[in-house]
Amino acid sequence: MSWEAISALSTLGTFVVVTATAIAALVQLRHMRASNQITATIGLMDKWAAPEFRKIANFVHQGELERKLLDPAYRAELSHAPIDKLAHPEVAYLDFWESVGSLIKLGHISEEAYLDLNSYPIISSWRKLEPVIAIIRRKRGSQVYDMFEYLASRAMLWEAKYPDGTYPANTPHLPVVDKFPADAGAQARVS
Repeated sequence: MSWEAISALSTLGTFVVVTATAIAALVQLRHMRASNQITATIGLMDKWAAPEFRKIANFVHQGELERKLLDPAYRAELSHAPIDKLAHPEVAYLDFWESVGSLIKLGHISEEAYLDLNSYPIISSWRKLEPVIAIIRRKRGSQVYDMFEYLASRAMLWEAKYPDGTYPANTPHLPVVDKFPADAGAQARVS
């Protein structure tokens, strides 16, 4: 075998090794990206489940925020930066959703996976917090909480696309037996 043939085979062999290495690196990067997305999503889920965060969510969703917003002094505090997040827990809640929106927009968290689990809480939170955002934006501009706005908009598009949810069409639903029908308790009280 001539030196030219050996050189050509050596070059071909090097090309195959470099190509295989590049493919392996791409696969590894894909796995690392998926792992990072899972880690980020779990971190958000942990924060969501934390007792202190649940207190803030309850403040927003169970009527306390609506009552507080009736007070002109409370609303006025929202116009002055920085806002005291202990006095205004709704702002900490806004910050959470703002972070989620940014992470999704930048592709650090899968939009599809997150919206499949959380589109309703996002939309519900947007509706509860919209008056607060409007007050804050009066002085600070429309860019404030725009990533939460983006997230809520994406969630609304998701809900419009999947009005009946994303349950796989080729999987039968299981029967759900209601052992405590609503009208049975009412009839027992009437008797």
